[in-house]
Amino acid sequence: MRKKPELSLIPKLGRREFFRIGATSFMGFHLLPMISPLRAATEMTVKPRGTADFCIFLFLAGGPPQLDTFDLKEGHWTPGDFGIRRFTPQLSMPVGLFPQLSTKLQHLAIVRSGEAWEAVHERGQYYIQVGRAFSPARVAELPSVGSVVAYEFQSRKKESDYLPPFVAMNFSPGGAGLAGPGMLPSCCSPLPLTVHKGADLPFVVPQTEQARFAERWNFLQDLDGAMRNGHSVIGRPIDDFSSYYSGAYEMMKRPEVGEVLKFTEEEHERYGASSVGDACILARHLVAADAGTHFMMIAHQGWDLHSKEYDKTQKVNHYTLCSELDQCLGGLLDDLSKTQDKNGRRLLDKTLIVCMGEFGRTPGALTPTGGRDHHRYANVMLFAGGGVKGDRIIGATDEIGAKVITPGWHAKRSVYPEDVVTTIYSALGIDWTKEIRNTPSGRAFYYVDGTSASGVIAPNEIQELFV
Repeated sequence: MRKKPELSLIPKLGRREFFRIGATSFMGFHLLPMISPLRAATEMTVKPRGTADFCIFLFLAGGPPQLDTFDLKEGHWTPGDFGIRRFTPQLSMPVGLFPQLSTKLQHLAIVRSGEAWEAVHERGQYYIQVGRAFSPARVAELPSVGSVVAYEFQSRKKESDYLPPFVAMNFSPGGAGLAGPGMLPSCCSPLPLTVHKGADLPFVVPQTEQARFAERWNFLQDLDGAMRNGHSVIGRPIDDFSSYYSGAYEMMKRPEVGEVLKFTEEEHERYGASSVGDACILARHLVAADAGTHFMMIAHQGWDLHSKEYDKTQKVNHYTLCSELDQCLGGLLDDLSKTQDKNGRRLLDKTLIVCMGEFGRTPGALTPTGGRDHHRYANVMLFAGGGVKGDRIIGATDEIGAKVITPGWHAKRSVYPEDVVTTIYSALGIDWTKEIRNTPSGRAFYYVDGTSASGVIAPNEIQELFV
């Protein structure tokens, strides 16, 4: 039987992109006062759950319609081919849209009491990534959630680790873009990848070129080694650039990195033959490799359907997006639940999966243009793995999906992005009450800040996901 051909993901990390992400760290420190070292401290006593080693955040960019997906509300607007099936008195699923996920509810916890602070894409997408409102005065200082995870995992780094701690996939240059490390060291920067099927990997050095690559690297060190020894007269910006380059070199010189980025045609098709599916395959490989990557954020683009949402003649519509999500998340749940690490633990048990958008969509009937507009008062979220108990629903909205009427958790209010961030930190064993006091601006940075631009809350871990 002929072996299926292997494919490669093409993370487009060309020279321009490489310098862009490095420059993000450089400019943040160049324009702000220098601090060395950062000191994270806490005055509270909490016990992080520590049930996960990895987090995969599947970000549905644009905002999925809660009432047409996982908080289904039937009405005269509901197409007949949604294939609605009632599983319990509280749960109806559009099986026609999610045939795979409808059979994997044992893995999923659905939070239907979500709410957002923002109703504009750029601000909402920034909020999801950083866990707080956008601040023009501090944008160069505030790190993303993934960068905080990378910062915390520095002390847990193994000698065998060679992959970056934070990998971000398929973020478009428009809108909010990809949030970076802010004031944190450059080693906490996200590795940005645009992932799709292809042949070559710009940063994977072929085995036949390894010796020449090492020779050129050594020549570079001889050429300007004085600036790369950690004691540059220019200070921390150059030291951070050197650290960033060294981290990239450690990854590029390892032949294993090419294997992590390979997959079969069968896998590509099984995960939906889409860029988000290929990104989920890569996330699965990064978890299985256990070689340093702990936070993976994948953007699933296209959910901003203001018109012709149900129109199947459109290249991107509700049906195509749901199909891509169904296959990529379904494949991920399947493979992680069937694969064990060297100690016999299922990879799904070690990996917290979070799936959500920046906000929900307008409730009830479609707009006159056949779509749904932005709506921050109701948002649905999916959680799985990392200690999460499946087959459960938390919270409820009203009959048209307009507002939260039952929070369904101990905080007795809607679930906000700060609560999601707190839950991620807790699952990864990170004390979410920490703060960094010696920041460039002099203002304390709280890992989780309950003071948003719109209201004040006491951020909580969503304990009901785990018990």
